[in-house]
Amino acid sequence: MRGIERECWEDVAYKVITTMRTPDHSTIAEFRKRHESEIGELFEEVLGLCREAGLVSVGVIAIDGTKVKANASMDANRSYRQVVTEILREADEIDRREDELFGDARGDELPEQLRTPEGRRAALSDAKRRLAERKGQAAKDEAEEADGGENVLGADLDPERFVTRS
Repeated sequence: MRGIERECWEDVAYKVITTMRTPDHSTIAEFRKRHESEIGELFEEVLGLCREAGLVSVGVIAIDGTKVKANASMDANRSYRQVVTEILREADEIDRREDELFGDARGDELPEQLRTPEGRRAALSDAKRRLAERKGQAAKDEAEEADGGENVLGADLDPERFVTRS
């Protein structure tokens, strides 16, 4: 929370969002605790919208705290130069593979449909529509499950058999 407070003092984007007011880090922490579930839901919605629009790919990262027995002998240790050499070698390998994949492109370019404001607007509204449809379908499925999957009235409600009259 101290990092957010510091950014509110230093970063223009944060200053715009906070209208030049700088909340104390404890105020930010209390806000986060008080609205934890709402913040989580908002994050999930934004992430889902970005995924649906093709802006991000979503995955799972897990970190395990398992302790592993290691060899700390002098032969197993490396010098600073050895570590730097290994890092640079790995970086060269990554650069080579990325050059093969992306050529002259950076590799983080937006998809074609998202490169213009109109395209982004259309893609995001389409993504929102698809998410709303899925949410509606999920609610419908839950309602059917709650009914035991059967029609409560026992009537045949096949839309193909309906006859409408004015």
